[in-house]
Amino acid sequence: AFVGPAPRAAPAALRAEAAEVAETAEGTFDYSSIAGGEAGMGGRYDFDPMNFAGRYPGMVPWFREAELKHGRMCMLATIGMVVPAFVRVPGEQFQGSYIGWEAHDRLVASGALGQILLFVGLFETLAGIPAVVATMNGEREAGDFDFGGTFKPTDPAELRRKQTAELKNGRLAMLAIMGLLAQDVVSQGAPFDGPQFETGTFTAL
Repeated sequence: AFVGPAPRAAPAALRAEAAEVAETAEGTFDYSSIAGGEAGMGGRYDFDPMNFAGRYPGMVPWFREAELKHGRMCMLATIGMVVPAFVRVPGEQFQGSYIGWEAHDRLVASGALGQILLFVGLFETLAGIPAVVATMNGEREAGDFDFGGTFKPTDPAELRRKQTAELKNGRLAMLAIMGLLAQDVVSQGAPFDGPQFETGTFTAL
């Protein structure tokens, strides 16, 4: 009698970052197979209240790619709001720069934001989309653009630690940039000015 091939435990799309993933019970995801769920003082928290990973295990690499991208952009955005508020590049032309919503509105009015969107869209088309396709096909780890490979640890435990650190920093930055933008609106464009920074308290919404 013919014997068909044994079904795979996980689809190819899941192999990219969750190759060892398996469902210990129906709808339950093995969070220990991916970085990001380790608590700082030991143990795990594996925050997934909607059980997206358990319901859509084949989409876990896509979820992780999106989380890393948003986290990295927010880390850059947070630095971009904090640093110019306290430090300016030497030169008269840089002393009147704007941050926050005002910078956004002025870029829109001048048409410069369109140029930024064009370059970002070009990068996404030429690099981002093929990268995601490769991730979903199991040919690439989520978020790995092979950038800075010299600093990539060869020890799996150290690599997992650094991956977790990046995820946690990105999650914190996502919260931070939302708080900074809200403070920017409340303070009418001066999120780092006012007595709240002298007394140690912050303006409440």
